[in-house]
Amino acid sequence: MSEKSNAMTVDELSELDELLASVDESAEPMDASEADGFMTAIQLLPTLPDTRSWLGRILSTNGKASASTGSASEDKRLRELLIKRFREIGETLANSQPLDPIYFDAEDERGRVLEGKEAIKALEPFAMGFLEAGQIWPDFLEKSDSPKIALALHGILRHLPQESLGDFAETKQILDKEAPLEDLPAALSDLASCVAEIANVTKGYAFPELNEPMEEESKN
Repeated sequence: MSEKSNAMTVDELSELDELLASVDESAEPMDASEADGFMTAIQLLPTLPDTRSWLGRILSTNGKASASTGSASEDKRLRELLIKRFREIGETLANSQPLDPIYFDAEDERGRVLEGKEAIKALEPFAMGFLEAGQIWPDFLEKSDSPKIALALHGILRHLPQESLGDFAETKQILDKEAPLEDLPAALSDLASCVAEIANVTKGYAFPELNEPMEEESKN
């Protein structure tokens, strides 16, 4: 994560994910990675919606109004962490810095961490959250006639899980053939580039200088 003093720490990110996991299961809350994709998409909107209009959607993806951890103090802490991360994403984009998304290592059925191309599955929750926000607030999606926006959206949505691709499955096949990603570091670099492309069009932010893909630790 960012080294800025106001950036979330690894401990805070773990706390965020734990608090989200403690929300009533019937509310179907997002995990930290999905919430990160969701908040990133919102930060790319030309005009930010009111906090109350999006915060509750992270706690409950099925619209349950009373979604809670069961503890007033933990509910307050969860909201504080979500807002802190939301602001951090916004500052990162506004300062033309590459996005450093929250993700967790993808594992196989035996709990072994996936490697190579299979490790890219770690970005599936982020893509799911991003799509969720795009469906609720389609402002930047409506500008998909812009080549930059369209290509960037393709670069993010290619990480959706297979069962969620729908009509996009064919586009993903083309991307995987013409612009393959070899491993998770390459996918993270490409994702940051795609987010920056959208921010350049919708917010007018300068394009950041992206580093070459390198090995990174998962945010867990």
